[in-house]
Amino acid sequence: MIDIKEKEDTTVYEYDTSLGSQDVALQFLKENDLSSLDADSTATNSDTLFYGSYKLPRRTMRKIDFIILPFLCFTYLFMFLDKALLNYSASMGIKTNLKGNEFSNLSTIFSASYIFMEPVVTYLIQVFPISKVLSLFVICWGTTLACHSACKTYASLMIVRTLLGLFESASAVCCIAISGMYYTKSEQSSRIGFWATQAGMGYIVGGLISFGFLHYNGEKFTSWQIMFLVVGVVTVAFGVLTYFFLPDNVTNAWFLSKEEKLQVIEHIRSNQTGLETKKFKKYQVKELFLKDKLTWPMLFITAASQISTGAIGTFSTTITATFGFDNYESALLQLPIGAIVAIIIIVTTQMISRWGHFTLITTSMYIPTIIGCIVMISMSLDHKIANLFSLYLLYSGSCVITNIYIWNSCNTSGYTKRIFRNAATMIVYNVSCILGPQMFRANSYPRYMPAKIALLVTQCVCVPLQLYVGYLSKKENEKRDAERDDLDKEQETKYQFSDVTDIENRNFRYIL
Repeated sequence: MIDIKEKEDTTVYEYDTSLGSQDVALQFLKENDLSSLDADSTATNSDTLFYGSYKLPRRTMRKIDFIILPFLCFTYLFMFLDKALLNYSASMGIKTNLKGNEFSNLSTIFSASYIFMEPVVTYLIQVFPISKVLSLFVICWGTTLACHSACKTYASLMIVRTLLGLFESASAVCCIAISGMYYTKSEQSSRIGFWATQAGMGYIVGGLISFGFLHYNGEKFTSWQIMFLVVGVVTVAFGVLTYFFLPDNVTNAWFLSKEEKLQVIEHIRSNQTGLETKKFKKYQVKELFLKDKLTWPMLFITAASQISTGAIGTFSTTITATFGFDNYESALLQLPIGAIVAIIIIVTTQMISRWGHFTLITTSMYIPTIIGCIVMISMSLDHKIANLFSLYLLYSGSCVITNIYIWNSCNTSGYTKRIFRNAATMIVYNVSCILGPQMFRANSYPRYMPAKIALLVTQCVCVPLQLYVGYLSKKENEKRDAERDDLDKEQETKYQFSDVTDIENRNFRYIL
């Protein structure tokens, strides 16, 4: 924490210099000389708010993309696939021994346990090596997924869904944190887009897997049980690879030389968000929830926008079946959803990476969902194609969660504050995932009209909220620009790896 004292119009900053409180990048820089870096690698783009001031050599960037990015992509793919298998199992017979709203409850208990565990896992990745925490959780959730194959009752399914939620709570927060360790803000936008696109791949892979296992006619296992078993075993294998090969941060990345590590640290310096610190700083959590005026609007956006994710994430197959498609067709019709999600995420994140305009691009994503809701409300179920197309449109608003990941990573400084903002986002996200499926009540089948109206209202609310966040960010940047001439230029450099928050660091600028 920074202690600020005023002495004769001069601000004196006293940094907490205890070893555990320092950013690991600052410690690494103290032990190594930056003079070996190529001075000609300074970027010509003067806008260091969004682009790194030190241009990372292509060879080094390729190394990072080749090693780090696949781990993030597969983590998110398995997380989304393993969670979404419940959706696909709806057309494979899992509902045979379920009644009433018990199927909805299986999704709800997953999200409830996810919420319960999120603060715990956030603390764990603060004080322990992040790659080891992530890998152990992946192994545990893969094991739990495989255990689904032994379930024959509602009670046993509730137990494994609870455990699965506990263990999958590490996935998204770890992916966001790791992305911020290696990439500048614009690079984070594109890379988060790459690994978040795996949500779309999850639909495609899950649809193909479920379609394939629908043809399984074993005696000991049903088709959905063998599906859970096979995917669970593969997930465990990936967790083992993660444990041995994913580094904890840049400073101990086994695939980078010492000079390349220095290059990466210098490259991300302009983020002014630091790399990682292992000391939990309570004041940063207080600042996040009590002093940061952007926190609550962003959480409200997360809650409202992701109601659609909770709803269609569990009920897309069921909704498709209400349009008049059989089980096989309903499974295959999930494949276009994967392509749509992947295209939306990759296009919007690359646009943000290239041009910025975060607020305008994100706001535009709610419009197709609003249109889709209106069509589904107004059309009868007899119009199969029109209803199916409107269902596909709902995924535009659902994909906003990727942009929220980017916003959290780029607009939050202070390691404790950043990971707890991610945790709060995932908690709210899962609250929405609890509420979404519960809107689809058995007594409103097959049109599910109350649920569709609720989706329309929540997506409409997101539009003014998103514009409001952009307005607040713009005004704060203007305020800090006016202060800039009075800032000590030496302090600007000190801030960059001092683990101070975006509110404390008046040189910090928010992406718009």
